[in-house]
Amino acid sequence: MTGGDAPFAAELATAMEAAAAAAELIRARGGADEVREKGRADLVTAVDEAAEREISRHIRAAFSSDAIVGEELSSAPVHAGRRWYVDPIDGTTNFIHGHPFVCVSIGFADDEGMAAAVVHAPLLGEVYHAVRGGGAWLNGARIRVTETDDPGRALLATGFPFKRGKGNLDAYMLLVADAVRRTRDVRRAGSAALDLAFVAAGRVEGFFEIGLAPWDVAAGMLLVSEAGGRVTGWPGDADPPLHSGRVLATNGGIHAWLEALTAEHLPRLG
Repeated sequence: MTGGDAPFAAELATAMEAAAAAAELIRARGGADEVREKGRADLVTAVDEAAEREISRHIRAAFSSDAIVGEELSSAPVHAGRRWYVDPIDGTTNFIHGHPFVCVSIGFADDEGMAAAVVHAPLLGEVYHAVRGGGAWLNGARIRVTETDDPGRALLATGFPFKRGKGNLDAYMLLVADAVRRTRDVRRAGSAALDLAFVAAGRVEGFFEIGLAPWDVAAGMLLVSEAGGRVTGWPGDADPPLHSGRVLATNGGIHAWLEALTAEHLPRLG
């Protein structure tokens, strides 16, 4: 684990503390029934907002001049300087329904890229963290991606572009069906941050999705990279995933295959 004098130790400690505080709000569920719709199937609860305020309070106390890019309360895009990407509850729909695939995702970046990450899944009892150059960790134990290079032996994860303007859902489902036919299976659990953490932990070999926000993927991308995996945009993307919202993350061994698969479907996705 990262020691107190290691690079980004202060940022990591702040992220860990902030995520733990938000996790307590998730466990308590106070305000979980206060739901409003930002769009079709795009939900927010009073807990999301309270958790983001709590995370922001911790960050502001430690790094008052840093920018915070959060899903609920401070969503203006910032992609330069010292900044924090905050998703107080990734998997809000799961949370509302009592499904445990829910997490707090906090990623810190500087001008060189992602530098510290925490994905805290309180209902699963799991805390993932990473710093740039320091490896990826789950509950204090080092994690690594798998070594599988055969797509036929791979398990994948994805999410669906259900928000308006985020892609053609019918065309995307054809891609998912194709992936199911060519692999062991595909999982859709409802939290991109945890899907990425599962790639890092070797529980799935790859993750693909479009229509994502930077706070959905910032922390998880660093976890995958530090666990020995590979993270890119989709074939032909001019912008990186934090800008484009299109992510391919794998153990490295199946990355070229996943790029080829998604390239086949790109013309229909819009």
